[in-house]
Amino acid sequence: MMYQQVNEPIEVLAAFRKEATEPMTFKWGNRYYSVNKVNLVHTEHDGREKIYYFSVSNQDTSYRLSFRTESLRWMLEEMCEASA
Repeated sequence: MMYQQVNEPIEVLAAFRKEATEPMTFKWGNRYYSVNKVNLVHTEHDGREKIYYFSVSNQDTSYRLSFRTESLRWMLEEMCEASA
């Protein structure tokens, strides 16, 4: 497995369902990544700001995305690719 700390802004297309928000696709750099599964969602606070963390995956790669409620910004926190 190859783990990488990223901490870069991303653009996200998300579905806002009755009971949950689901990232569907995100753009990092000039490339689009599909989300096949939301594995875990949790929150924490940084002062007044609430941060939502989404552990998502597609094929052989897992990603940790964050959404900050005060700035309304998405970040790609980290990724983990299965070795070939």
